[in-house]
Amino acid sequence: MTVTVSVSELRNNISRYLEKAMQGTRVFIRDEKRGIAIAQITKTPLFDKDAYEQSLRKVAGILRAENHPEWKTKKDITNWLTKNRLTNERKF
Repeated sequence: MTVTVSVSELRNNISRYLEKAMQGTRVFIRDEKRGIAIAQITKTPLFDKDAYEQSLRKVAGILRAENHPEWKTKKDITNWLTKNRLTNERKF
């Protein structure tokens, strides 16, 4: 759910909107004079160490050189990355 409020409305009822954000509502703060959204308040997700570790263990070893003959040497890997980045127009 999303709610849009003016700066003055937020100022007058900040605890109400903070509570809404804690419940999962995204609160957009709008500058009425300029007619634009200037900020948003959202709930901060908590880091779950156990879930993160479980995810890492689940995917560990999926990308292996044995499954990709184009990754035989470091030079092969560098060439493969360069080719794919150029293909996708990605710049790092």
